[in-house]
Amino acid sequence: MEHLLVTHGHEDHWLPHELYYRRPGFSEVPSDSVLRVHGNERVLALAREQLPRDLALYRVELQPIRLWEPIDLGDGASAVAVRAAHSPDELCVNYVLFAGGATILQGNDTGWYPDDTWEYLSGLKLDVVVLDCTYGKQESTQGHLGCSAVVRAKEHLAKLGALAEGCRFIANHFSHNGGWLQAELEAYLTPRGVEVGYDGMTVEVGK
Repeated sequence: MEHLLVTHGHEDHWLPHELYYRRPGFSEVPSDSVLRVHGNERVLALAREQLPRDLALYRVELQPIRLWEPIDLGDGASAVAVRAAHSPDELCVNYVLFAGGATILQGNDTGWYPDDTWEYLSGLKLDVVVLDCTYGKQESTQGHLGCSAVVRAKEHLAKLGALAEGCRFIANHFSHNGGWLQAELEAYLTPRGVEVGYDGMTVEVGK
């Protein structure tokens, strides 16, 4: 692994102590195999706190993200951090990925996007959208989305001209707080053109 794109510093998304086990004595990481961690100021600060020795020992480099600026992932792939709507305590982001001729929005942990994110997305043709649906049947646009907000987000992106023909729109990032099981999620979302994600799901992309 060469790049790790981190959305925000909450522990269910970022637990940098796990990288401690890249150090000698726990693993044999080749000297030329460097993991570049891309994240906001809090994400990088937590890494420095939990990796107490020289980062070179863990073969880790910390890269601060900047909104809207491409991140080179090698082999012609790149990512752009866009502003998410999740926690007011830090800059939370989602990522648009460009790889193999495909454009993908990975949108975990977000409520309804702020205006600057909608504006950025309006200039794209997204082949795949994976969007937060943590609150399931509950109405929510704050911090996380529910099913009805996911459907409205799909409609909004379509109005903005941001969806490529045949775009796969996938709801994901579920929790028990949402109140619906898989079949109930599918009964609501599938007729509205939204797929329901599941553990082990794979999506083929590229042209």
